[in-house]
Amino acid sequence: MKILKVYPSEDTPQRHNYRVNYGVWAKIKGDAVQMENFNVDPGNYDVIFLPQFKRWKNKTDLLSYIKNSRAKKVLFDNDSCYRSFDDPFYEGLDYIFYRDVDKNKETPGMKSSWLPWSVDTEYYTPVYGGEGIVFNCSVSKHYPLRTKISELVNNTRHQADDYVMLLQQAAGAIHTDSPIVPVVRAKALEFAACGTHIISNRTQKMEFFFPEDLVVYFDSVDELKNIINNFKPNMETQKKLREITVEMHDDKVRATQITNILTGQI
Repeated sequence: MKILKVYPSEDTPQRHNYRVNYGVWAKIKGDAVQMENFNVDPGNYDVIFLPQFKRWKNKTDLLSYIKNSRAKKVLFDNDSCYRSFDDPFYEGLDYIFYRDVDKNKETPGMKSSWLPWSVDTEYYTPVYGGEGIVFNCSVSKHYPLRTKISELVNNTRHQADDYVMLLQQAAGAIHTDSPIVPVVRAKALEFAACGTHIISNRTQKMEFFFPEDLVVYFDSVDELKNIINNFKPNMETQKKLREITVEMHDDKVRATQITNILTGQI
């Protein structure tokens, strides 16, 4: 199966969420080309990997060109919660790997699979124990729970290597979902891979990744405050979180699952 991976030029390893969006692509053998310098014949490939919806703004001609080729078009849709799968954008695709349902809580009406998050456990490496609780995320009116939590813990916005170091030094890190997407985020796997306790509100699909007894849950900000004030790391729990992530949720594991699905479906 000859694969072409189409990358937006603005997405680089230094950019926020680059590894979330493309880390698993790096573990799948294939050629790569930038959208802004698309100088290959898509008909020479069996499968073409396409990035998420918002990366195709002002690139409709290129998208149409790719859709009209003989290659199978596979979309990795990381932001479907903001639109409907009935959007004309999805016409002409052969398969969708989606992170979440659409704004109507529907799944795609075509060949598709839910794609669970994964991480590169060779990049997110562990240091067990640690001190303190960190809260690394954006805070705005769109995330009311985060706003309340930021009154207890100052939020930071570290990225890339600085973010990994922050997690390695911490005993635990706070994870939250959002009103728009009440589902576990990739951050939970990043915490676990670094040997950091996951401290989270109760959210959908967390149990897919980790048993309930390995996650420190809070049901209110007051409960979180108590957790923060009395938190002590459990290195055995931290090691179990890391082990599960390596064995079940590493990018290489997810890459194998993706290639197996495509081999059988398209």
